[in-house]
Amino acid sequence: MRKTCLMILLLVLNIPAIALVRSASAAADPPDQGVETETAATEGLLPVPEYSGDWKNREFLSGDWGGTRGKWADKGLTFDFHWLQVGQGIVSGGVEEDWAYVTNLDYYINLDLMRMNVLPGALIAFRGQSRFGATVNGETGLLLPVNTYSYFPFTTELDDDVPFTITELNYTQFLTDQFGLLLGKVTTMKTSNEFAGGEGRTQFMNFQLSYSGVFGQVVPYSTLAAAAVWLPSPKAAVTTMFMNTTDASTSSGFGDIGDGITWWNSVDYQYRAGRLPGGGTVGFAFAFDGDFARIGGIYIDPGLGISLEKKSQAWAGSWSAWQYVYLKGDPPELIDPTDGRQDLEGLGVFWDLGLADESTNPTSFSVAAGLSGRGMIPRRGNDTYGLGYFYNDLQDPRSIALSELEGSAQGLEVYYNLAIAQSIAFSLDFQWTQSAVREIDDAIMLGARLNIRF
Repeated sequence: MRKTCLMILLLVLNIPAIALVRSASAAADPPDQGVETETAATEGLLPVPEYSGDWKNREFLSGDWGGTRGKWADKGLTFDFHWLQVGQGIVSGGVEEDWAYVTNLDYYINLDLMRMNVLPGALIAFRGQSRFGATVNGETGLLLPVNTYSYFPFTTELDDDVPFTITELNYTQFLTDQFGLLLGKVTTMKTSNEFAGGEGRTQFMNFQLSYSGVFGQVVPYSTLAAAAVWLPSPKAAVTTMFMNTTDASTSSGFGDIGDGITWWNSVDYQYRAGRLPGGGTVGFAFAFDGDFARIGGIYIDPGLGISLEKKSQAWAGSWSAWQYVYLKGDPPELIDPTDGRQDLEGLGVFWDLGLADESTNPTSFSVAAGLSGRGMIPRRGNDTYGLGYFYNDLQDPRSIALSELEGSAQGLEVYYNLAIAQSIAFSLDFQWTQSAVREIDDAIMLGARLNIRF
């Protein structure tokens, strides 16, 4: 089985291909309501970003570098640099009341080999990340982080500094306009949800309002993967992917081959309810050849003491969806739900329903839902906001060996994102979370984020 799966890993490929194609489609028909626009690409796989303009209205704060950046992009080479700073504190409850500050740096490089006239339909993508500082993620009583973006890159010790690591390096090859392959190292947190897909950086901070909590055990953040994507229409995408189950945020990932494989399948779709855009993702992950502790599986070995029974398989699935309920102006034919922002002025709803293997996953059922939008205040058409709630049904504490878990956990988050400029955003965040651990009080947290895109 291992040899067969390794062969498949060499033949097939990943989710970012969906974002790639949809970004290009959205750029070809951009909305006219104050969002960033890019010129349509006629000779390349990716659109060419627009770097010019005054500092308040251009997408990148550092601009065009005297025309050099635009010339490089025309030839297929693009650079992107993000700087996120987060201050967050527990003002009541949790393990202890405390404040923390952390900064994240992201470095993106894309080589559009089609635009370079090297190879049609080909792209090389690179992403490097750095993290410095501390978070309150370990002090809340939840199983998953309240500051999602700063939880990654994943490290064995929580909040370890990461001076620099490569979390993505992959090769994409589209064989036709509707079918593409990708091979290499990828990150998996980017989701196709217009109102809850910002990876914790630009929309909701809480993990369970950014990504389905049931996947935390079987889908790693950064890992080696191979996938194929089929685009039956401009409004649909089907992806199948094999990846290592072990996270490789700070390693190459090659040493993890054979230690467990996750098979991911998803269907992304968009539609119109009248004139109002909507869409969603149905996803399913099956992990095998792994090493998962069986919940309730405890036995006493006279010579070894207490041990946990193991299972080699686990699964999880979810349905994530979004729908605009009010719009100002006419929407474009397609929007990009993977870009981590509300693309249109208006109001919408979102939800996520998740199920997981009860024999291996502490979270057997999860639900998240809320309201989100853009342009609530006059003359503040680029400001965004959101209100979200999540609930996790945890396994019966009596069935989990030596566990101190409660039977459920829930939380509420509210944020308001102030667009200082097209490339600079400052947001305020409030969270209330019910502890998943007995004897830890519910936590109330306040936070602030500063996002700058250079």
